Amino acid sequence: MSARRLSKLWAGGTREHGQALIEFSLILIPFLWMLMGIVDLGRGIFAYNGVGQAARELARTTSVHPCNTSASPCTIGSSPETAATFATQRVLVPGLGGTGSTTTYACTTITDAVLPAVGCPSGAFVRVTVTVPFQVITPLLSMVGPATLSSTSHVQLP
Repeated sequence: MSARRLSKLWAGGTREHGQALIEFSLILIPFLWMLMGIVDLGRGIFAYNGVGQAARELARTTSVHPCNTSASPCTIGSSPETAATFATQRVLVPGLGGTGSTTTYACTTITDAVLPAVGCPSGAFVRVTVTVPFQVITPLLSMVGPATLSSTSHVQLP
């Protein structure tokens, strides 16, 4: 290799090295947006599955223990077992029990007609609806606004 060519490489190389840096920076931003979108999609699926599981667990517990037996009016969803299940699900589901989330208990018939929540009869159904807000972290998707994840579960009282 000639001395002139060696001095050129030693002095900083060719201009093509800067071109690779610019191409990398142009590709990096869309790649990171796509990566953050994939992470948001995974978070959304995890939260949606958690909301569905919370509704099922609360409905199952409420069907076995519909109300607090020590209280005089038997209001559905007021049992200590239901409260313990809610506390467990609150730890597992992001946003459950926070601002904007709701959990409703209703006594219904097989046709989903609402019965009085006090003194729900045997053979009726417990309907539990869990709603949790979900906020994405991807910059462009966050402009759409927060989403609400909701799930409803029905279980028959024994």
